[in-house]
Amino acid sequence: MSLEQGIMGFLSMRPLSGYDIKKLFDMSAAYFWPANQSQIYRTLKQLCKDGLVELKEQKKGETVDRKVYAITENGRREYLMQIQQNTVADFISRDSFLMQLYFAGALDRDEQVRLLDTQLQNINTLEHKLINLYNEKLEQFLALSGLTQDDPRFRSAMWAYDWELIKYKSYAKLLKTIKKDLQSIRTDEQE
Repeated sequence: MSLEQGIMGFLSMRPLSGYDIKKLFDMSAAYFWPANQSQIYRTLKQLCKDGLVELKEQKKGETVDRKVYAITENGRREYLMQIQQNTVADFISRDSFLMQLYFAGALDRDEQVRLLDTQLQNINTLEHKLINLYNEKLEQFLALSGLTQDDPRFRSAMWAYDWELIKYKSYAKLLKTIKKDLQSIRTDEQE
């Protein structure tokens, strides 16, 4: 998947402006696929050129024109095809912390523990941020996306939310196990 498919996914829910797409990303998908406004507008322009998205309407706003985009039939076919395709490569991603953890053996035990404690704090912060985001923005997301809670597209968005929460909890559990292991090694060395 890519930013293009994310944008087409939101447009498959209903026609939206670039600003509304950004708001939907921020409310629901930024924890796994952050996108800034300029990336979204650039991608919308390319999707229009490719015939996957069309400019549905343009309204004069107070400060800027409001352009509303809709997914085309070609775009819908491409988007649905992309959702169904996945490979092992889709699960491989760059992970800065994993690289740090991989080479953490070069640090002394106290530095390793600090590294783990920092990451546990980061995970805790992200988990709370995700929970708060959904608690605070759920109604806004439903209104802007045009979905209802019984819509299969909303349920699949909640599966992604659950996936991320499970990931945070699993990461934290593993880091606590590693920290305990480090602390037991220190005790063994002192004896």
